[in-house]
Amino acid sequence: MTRPVVAASGWGWRHPGRSSWAVRHLDLAIGEGERVLLLGASGSGKSTLLTHIAGLVDDRGGGEAEGSLGVLGGSPQAARARTAFLMQDPEAQLVMSRAGDDVAFGLENRGVPTNDIWPRVRAALDTVGWRYGPNRPTDQLSGG
Repeated sequence: MTRPVVAASGWGWRHPGRSSWAVRHLDLAIGEGERVLLLGASGSGKSTLLTHIAGLVDDRGGGEAEGSLGVLGGSPQAARARTAFLMQDPEAQLVMSRAGDDVAFGLENRGVPTNDIWPRVRAALDTVGWRYGPNRPTDQLSGG
C-alpha cells in the first residue's frame, strides 16, 4: 500500500474528566479509495475516532491522547480542508436558523475573509442546486 490516507499507531483518546478511554491502542491504515466499515457498540468510540480524523477535536482541550493519528501525511487539523464528517443526528449538524447562515458559519470557522463569505455561500448553494435562497429556515428543511 502507498502512504495511507489515515494512519493510527497505538492511538487512543480519553475525554476530559473521564477515567476510561473512549478508544485505546488503535492501529489502523486506510488507503486511498479504500472503503472501511467502522462497526461497534454504542459508546465504543466510533464517533470519537471520526471526529478526530476529521480534525474537529483540539487535543489541547483537556482530553488525553496517546500514540499517533495522521491524515494525508500530517495532523488531522492540517487536513481539515480536505476532510468532512457527517453526523448521524441531522439536527446536531445545523448551527444557525437560516440555511445561508449555516453555510457561512463553516466559512467563518475556516477563516475566510468577511467580504468573501457571502459570495462563496451563494456559489455553494448554486453548485448544489439550492432553490430556496439563503434565508430558508433550517427547521423547514426536509427530514428525508
